[in-house]
Amino acid sequence: MGIHTRRPGEYVRPAGRILLDDHFEASGEFYASGAYYHQQSLGRLPAGRRVECELVPEPHNPWDARAVALDVDGERVAYLPATSAKMWHDVVRAWNAAGFAVYTGAETNRWTTGGGDGFGLTLPKWDWRDLLDLAEAAGLRAGWEAAMADLTDEQRLGLREDRGYDPDESALKALWHRRSAHPLFSWGAKRDGDLTERMPFWYGYFVRERMREEHEERRERLWFARSVRAELLGAFRAEIRRRRERDRERSLVQRADQDERALRLQQEGRRVAEIAAELGLTPKQAETALTRARRAAGVTSRRPEDLQNERRRQAAEAVALKRSGMARARIARTMGRSADTVDELLKDGLFYEAPEDHPERLDLARRCVELRGAGLAKEDVLARLGVSRKQALRAFRDASFLGTDVRPAR
Repeated sequence: MGIHTRRPGEYVRPAGRILLDDHFEASGEFYASGAYYHQQSLGRLPAGRRVECELVPEPHNPWDARAVALDVDGERVAYLPATSAKMWHDVVRAWNAAGFAVYTGAETNRWTTGGGDGFGLTLPKWDWRDLLDLAEAAGLRAGWEAAMADLTDEQRLGLREDRGYDPDESALKALWHRRSAHPLFSWGAKRDGDLTERMPFWYGYFVRERMREEHEERRERLWFARSVRAELLGAFRAEIRRRRERDRERSLVQRADQDERALRLQQEGRRVAEIAAELGLTPKQAETALTRARRAAGVTSRRPEDLQNERRRQAAEAVALKRSGMARARIARTMGRSADTVDELLKDGLFYEAPEDHPERLDLARRCVELRGAGLAKEDVLARLGVSRKQALRAFRDASFLGTDVRPAR
C-alpha cells in the first residue's frame, strides 16, 4: 500500500463547518490508521497536543474507494480504519454536499522504540446513534428510499428476505446500474470483491432499520438535535403550530356562531330537523350544536321530563304521518330522522297510545319498574331483565315515559 496523491480539486473544503465534539459525547477512543505513512506530518505536531482533524473522503483512492483521510491544517496525517470508513464515507460526503466540512477533535501521540520515535493519533469513538443521526440529517435515508423506488417489488422483497446482508443478485445489479442517479452513496472498487462486498453500507443498514421500524414502536428522534440546522427546524415547527392554532381558533369561532344560530332558531320554534336543514347539518349534529349553545349560554340542561315529552311528541307525530298515508322513507325525510329511528318512533307511538295492546312490552316495562323500585342501579336492572340490551333499554325508557301509567303487576 502506498500514499494516495489527491487529484486537483478532488476535495474542496465547504464554507460551513461542523465539529462533532460540539454535538456528541464520545463513548471511548481508538487509534487512527495509516499513521505509519505520515510520520513526517505527525512529527511536526507537538506530542499530546489536541488538534482538530478534518474528515476528508477520498473516492479516488486506489487502495480504498471509500477511504476517509484525517487532515490537520490541510495536511493529511492519518485515516479512519477501513471498517469505520465504510460507514463514515457517505455520511461525510453528504455533509460536504450540504455545505459543511466535518471535523473531530483528536490527540497526537509519541513513543520511543529501539528504532527511534514513532507518532500516532488518538480519535474519540462516537456512539452508533450519533452516526445514524448524522446520516439521517444529511439525507441518506431519503436517498436510500429514492434508490429503493427504482427497484421492482420482487427485488425489494429480495433485499428484505436476507435483511440486506447478502442481497439477491438481481437487486444488486439494478442498484449498481442506477448508481449514477444516487450520488450520495459510494460503491467499493472491483478489488473489494463481488457486488455484495462493494454495496454501500447504508443500503443494507436502512433495509434492516425499516424492518425494525415495522415491528417496533417508532421512536421519535430529534433529527437535527444540537446541529447547525436545529434553529431552522425549530422555527419551521413553531410556524406549523401557530398556523394550526389559528385554524383551530377560526374553527371554534365558526362553530360558536353556528351554535348560537341553532339556538336562536329553536327559540323561534323551529324543529331540530328544520334547524339541521337550514344549517346544512345532520339532525344529530344539530342536537350537539344546541347542547353546546345551551351550555355556553348558561341554560340548564333539559329535564328528563322534557326529554320524555319530546320523545312522546315525536312518536305521536310519526304515527300521525303514517296514518296519513306516508311511507316510512318519506316520514324520515319529513322529520329529518333516519329510517331506523322512524321505525322505533312508530313502535313507541303505538305502545304509548295503548300499552295493553302490547302485553309483552308492557310486562317488561312493569318488571323494570319493580327492579327500579327495589333500588337497583340502571346497569343491574338491564342485566336482570334477561333480554337483549336494546330491548332492556327500551323497557327502561318505557317505564320512565309512562310513569304512573305503568304499575307493577299484582
